[in-house]
Amino acid sequence: MQVLLTVFSYEWKTSILGEVVNVSKGERSMQLFLSNKSSAFIETMVIGILGSLLFHLLHAPLPWMLGPLTGVTIWHFSTGRTLYWPTPLRNIALLLIGYMLGSSFTQRTVHEITQHFPYIIAVTLSTVLGSLLLGLIIVKKTNIKLIDGLFGSVPGGLSQVAILSEETKEVDTGTIVFMQTIRVILVILLIPFLTMYFIKPEASLNSPAPEVGTEAVAYPSLFGLLLLAIIGAFLGKKLKLPATFLTAPLLIIALFSITAVEVPALPPSFMLISQYFLGIYLGLYLKKEMRSNIRRIGFYSIFTSILLVFFSFLLAILLTKITSINLATAFLSTAPGGLAEMGVTATIVDADLAMISGYQLFRIFFIMFIALPLLQWWIRRKVQLNQ
Repeated sequence: MQVLLTVFSYEWKTSILGEVVNVSKGERSMQLFLSNKSSAFIETMVIGILGSLLFHLLHAPLPWMLGPLTGVTIWHFSTGRTLYWPTPLRNIALLLIGYMLGSSFTQRTVHEITQHFPYIIAVTLSTVLGSLLLGLIIVKKTNIKLIDGLFGSVPGGLSQVAILSEETKEVDTGTIVFMQTIRVILVILLIPFLTMYFIKPEASLNSPAPEVGTEAVAYPSLFGLLLLAIIGAFLGKKLKLPATFLTAPLLIIALFSITAVEVPALPPSFMLISQYFLGIYLGLYLKKEMRSNIRRIGFYSIFTSILLVFFSFLLAILLTKITSINLATAFLSTAPGGLAEMGVTATIVDADLAMISGYQLFRIFFIMFIALPLLQWWIRRKVQLNQ
């Protein structure tokens, strides 16, 4: 973990110092800014720990991810206090989860994923079309613009959708980010609970438990591969790879794992840290500035997000009927949530990490490189025709 913090420290310091320079030229203002930033960071960290401990005492699933997410969301949104969580910590979490997912790939799992490719395409198209139809419901019931409803409903990565919406001046970025935020938080909260309490018994009977971090760790090999994953993540950023700190390490480690290179398992402490870092970051998605959107489209955003989860569950049941995968693996594969969050859940419920990664990774690339650019083109084309 020290290696990761050292590598990311430059990015962290650069971002903070850059903001300091913009705030003030005076030394006193700089010290005040750093003090406020530090206190906000400590407050965020403490709330995250308290949330983790509470969820642990309640025996809730994924307490080190869902606890901080819930605690920070409620505290941040209800009090309006300024909280802070550095982006490099989120990147560390994504990198570690990407490593874990990549290490689950073998030649056998790749062969199985290729056999599932027609189903992967069908599930992805069904999820995207289902999301767009639910977006039309929001448009009809709330009278928001059609383009906002469609853009806000596509189950892509929140940050990527936000960036594309900012580049598309015809849409309301605030509305889109709110809709995406509600979907992300609800999916991440609902699916682990549903999987743990309604699906896990079947998963436990049908597939072996994944042994993540349970064996002796070869630290030199581990840190060497992590360093390669970090380099790959920064290269992926240059190439504009979607969710680069997750997808680039996943692809790199998967390549090593497939070619019969021994990939050490992550220690359990690394996985807990990654869940904690990611949970806090996700908890900061819902901001006090979004309160006006809650009154306007909050109910239907929540309602359609729940419908989307239910639709994903129906797709999962269908998958179990036509393939050999169990319901836990199928549900986490079809879920409209993030690859990182579904991957972490998979380690708890004995699901097939590689298969889930195959489905989710294809959906990410399809939405980022095909669905959203097409939607962006259609919006601009529609505006031009109306002029």
